[in-house]
Amino acid sequence: MPIHRSGPLWRRIFVVLLLAVTALFIYQARREYPHGGSTLGLAYGIAGSALIVLLAAFGIRKRAYRSTLGTLESWMQSHIYLGILAGVVLLLHTGFRFHDGIAVVTFVLVVIVVFSGVAGAILYVTVPRLLTEVESNLTVAEISDQLNQLAKSMARIASGKSAPFQRIYNELIRELQPGWLAGWRLLFARGRRRQQTTGDWSNLLGLVGKDEQDELRQMLVVSRQRKELLIRLIYQQRYKNILEAWLYVHVPFTIAAMVMAVVHVAAVFYYRRIG
Repeated sequence: MPIHRSGPLWRRIFVVLLLAVTALFIYQARREYPHGGSTLGLAYGIAGSALIVLLAAFGIRKRAYRSTLGTLESWMQSHIYLGILAGVVLLLHTGFRFHDGIAVVTFVLVVIVVFSGVAGAILYVTVPRLLTEVESNLTVAEISDQLNQLAKSMARIASGKSAPFQRIYNELIRELQPGWLAGWRLLFARGRRRQQTTGDWSNLLGLVGKDEQDELRQMLVVSRQRKELLIRLIYQQRYKNILEAWLYVHVPFTIAAMVMAVVHVAAVFYYRRIG
């Protein structure tokens, strides 16, 4: 997704609005220190809430494929910069006073939403470039079919061979098993690729008789092809999972922040009425 077209525009809008709300806060602080219940504090609270509702509309626009209401790129850029602005506005709304429990929880949720959103924006810039390095023209089903075909070739080569040959075959097959949730587990692992070297092959070839070395060498070649294909598939899934993982934080905390914002507003009106 290109970001250079609308990025500078929304960056300028963000800077102008940020300077405006900050300057207004500093100006008002000289006369009366703003807080959540002050006139300016309430204005900031309303503006921050309106921004949160507006930002939530991005999820709707992202799935409205036929919509002509602005480009998806422009919506994405506005979502990023207005999201950061919403966090700043709500911080100014508090007047840097954190006494009310509901308000503090609401603000913490907003901070988590903002930071997870920024993290997601960074991932959408960096990860697709990494994904192109491991993606191929084959679909997942086609890659899986090739993996099965290569495994069958290894099994045919190993069929009827000696016990040491069979042990090497079983070890290679076991090594090439991706394991449970391999793509997700790679999120928390370095996942360095380990190539089969000529030294490794020499050691393995020495375990079988000379009459089986050619077949073993052939099986090792097939094994390496299968391993490269499997690594490509796993890393492809890894990068796709990275692009989705941040949403498991961003979306639920966004919903929680909106709910707590409603609770916070209701609590303010309730205590004002009984006060």
